Amino acid sequence: MYVKLFDLAGIAILAWLLLIFLPTWRLTRLIARTAVFPVFLCVLYIIGIVPLLIEQGPGVMRDFGSAEGVTRLLARQDVALVAWIHILAFDQLIGLFIYRENMERRYVPLPVQSVLLFLTLMFGPVGFLAYYFLRLRKRGRAAEELPEARLADEATKSAAHETPTQLSPAPGGSLRTSLAAVYAEERLLVWTGLLGIVLGVVAYLAIAFQGRSVPPEGDLSKAATFDIAIGIYLLTIILLLPGAGFSARGRRRWRIWMLALALYVYAAENIQIYRGIDPRFTRVGTPLDQLAGAFLGMAALELIVSFLFLAWRFFGGRGAVKDRVLLVAIRYACAAGLLAMAAGLWMSANQGSEVGAAGSILPLHAVGFHGLQAVPLVALLFGWSRTPVETARRWTHAAGLAWFGACLGLAWQTAAGRSVLEVTPATLTTATLLIVWLTCAARAALAWSRDGFDGVFARVSAAN
Repeated sequence: MYVKLFDLAGIAILAWLLLIFLPTWRLTRLIARTAVFPVFLCVLYIIGIVPLLIEQGPGVMRDFGSAEGVTRLLARQDVALVAWIHILAFDQLIGLFIYRENMERRYVPLPVQSVLLFLTLMFGPVGFLAYYFLRLRKRGRAAEELPEARLADEATKSAAHETPTQLSPAPGGSLRTSLAAVYAEERLLVWTGLLGIVLGVVAYLAIAFQGRSVPPEGDLSKAATFDIAIGIYLLTIILLLPGAGFSARGRRRWRIWMLALALYVYAAENIQIYRGIDPRFTRVGTPLDQLAGAFLGMAALELIVSFLFLAWRFFGGRGAVKDRVLLVAIRYACAAGLLAMAAGLWMSANQGSEVGAAGSILPLHAVGFHGLQAVPLVALLFGWSRTPVETARRWTHAAGLAWFGACLGLAWQTAAGRSVLEVTPATLTTATLLIVWLTCAARAALAWSRDGFDGVFARVSAAN
């Protein structure tokens, strides 16, 4: 019975996932308001503890007063499993307290809230204590100014003093000047993204001279691919920021947060690997190395949470993208990116990318992330041409569906434990869908090459 209770208690992880990854969703708010999962855990606890008390009698509580007694009790499987459900219930109650209060008072930003909830899930008192001290620091200001008033004030200031840069050329403009304007606003993120690419190139050069292995645990190829992936990710996210609808203050916070996360993961990944230490799951490192690995895991999780918040702004209607075709493309791109994030979480939990006999989740991870560039590119090229909006929308929908479907095909092949090079219905479907995307991209490029330059000259003539 107790093993069954333990298995049922695992259902409560759904509440944690919603609280951490989708804090603004209506379902999450409903679950937090009703406390349905803590109640569920408490019911399981009662089902388990009552038979134990009947079996042992009230005298069992004497063991609670000594270390030897507690150790003796927890050595029994039934007692240990019931105690675990006890811990799960109270951890989730603390998590709900943090969530409810912070969603109302907004003592800390939502990404920080997600980190605190993750700490509460994993280390209970650590998460609560971190929230308690952050709450003390922010309580005075937060109590005087409600979140709604702050958001309204920031929106007013942003509208009065800042005009977001959009990814469409101004009259007489061009693709080059439009992109330059966007990147000029985020110089620090641009340089941080380029730093990742440079670090990756340096790692590949080191591999060429000395091989990939750095004893006892280091693998330079992992550092190279990780650095370049983070660099490309940052350079891509920069293009999405103008359309996310952030206020000036919100965008500044986002920028600082992403810079801090990126610089830490660069440092942790590269310093440890060049020292010959596995930066995530070291078996030979010191306790300090293990702590650095834990922080690296939390930083990677926070990158995922930050992307979820960004994606939600486009799905939830909070974005500032007026081009409906581009918005469609960004939503498809974010959906593919979420699959890539899920693959990354799986690799972290599995401590590797292998699946089954010959499968690897890396192709899904890579293709999903490159959807952030591949799908919006189609919409942008159509936007920089004189293609009718409805025509551009249909082609963009086709490109987005094809790319997302290709990701699902890779997931299908990977879940079966097969190599993506093996010919199966899944890989044939994936290849066909990628050809569909390529056709859409070629059509968009043709429209831009035919109309784009002519459109620029036409706008210049009209302006003169």
